[in-house]
Amino acid sequence: MTPYIMFMTKSFTSQLAYRSDVWLRLLGNYFAILIQVEIWRSVIGKGESFGVTIDQMITYSIINTLLVALLLHGVSGKVDGSLKSGSIAVELIKPLSYPLYLLSDALGQTLYKFVFTVIPSLLIAWLLFGMLPPASTVSLIGFVAALLIAMLISFLLGYLVSLLAFWFMSHFALSWTLGGLITIFSGSFLPIWFYAPGWEFAARMLPFQYLGYVPAAIYLGNMSQVMLWQTLLIGLAWIIALLTIVQWLWSRAVRRLIVQGG
Repeated sequence: MTPYIMFMTKSFTSQLAYRSDVWLRLLGNYFAILIQVEIWRSVIGKGESFGVTIDQMITYSIINTLLVALLLHGVSGKVDGSLKSGSIAVELIKPLSYPLYLLSDALGQTLYKFVFTVIPSLLIAWLLFGMLPPASTVSLIGFVAALLIAMLISFLLGYLVSLLAFWFMSHFALSWTLGGLITIFSGSFLPIWFYAPGWEFAARMLPFQYLGYVPAAIYLGNMSQVMLWQTLLIGLAWIIALLTIVQWLWSRAVRRLIVQGG
């Protein structure tokens, strides 16, 4: 595991060259949260909607705005760059696991964002807008578990797009489609409990809810303990299913690359 820790460290330190971007990210997060807060204040006011208060929706908005920085589906861009430059052939002959290399590189970038973007943005949001604490100790534990599941699912989805790019030779359309599906079905902006029955059913049947709705709903205590653990177990099942799919695609993708001459 030492090489992968080194890759993660290198990825983290390489981000230090873009420290000026931190201020832009902080400003972007502030305005994103502000806009959502004002929208929910206009919609809910001082009352409730679907049993949810304005304070809960403000906390929901803060969590989901900051959660975006921790997701790993952007890994597809790195693979696309390697495919276009041809460096993918060199990376594949190294005595390393290419998927683990991608994961460690993505984790390094995410760790940088967590330290320099998420934590400062969280403090600013808490001071300016207020934020509810976790509903209970169980909710806090479940929230942390849901975050880990969200990161793994987002990585596997991004990796899936990367592997499909071996056939399409471009990830733009695939990545754009994935982004659209995440926006619609993750519940990151509009919680799933506001969806019409048909859309709610579809969202709950897909893994995208783990990238937004699930962590925030667990944090706020909007799930019973039984439903909480069931939801986390289903998330683990999604990880296993996606892992199986990408492993199968990976064997096909490498074979295709070799047939085409590397």
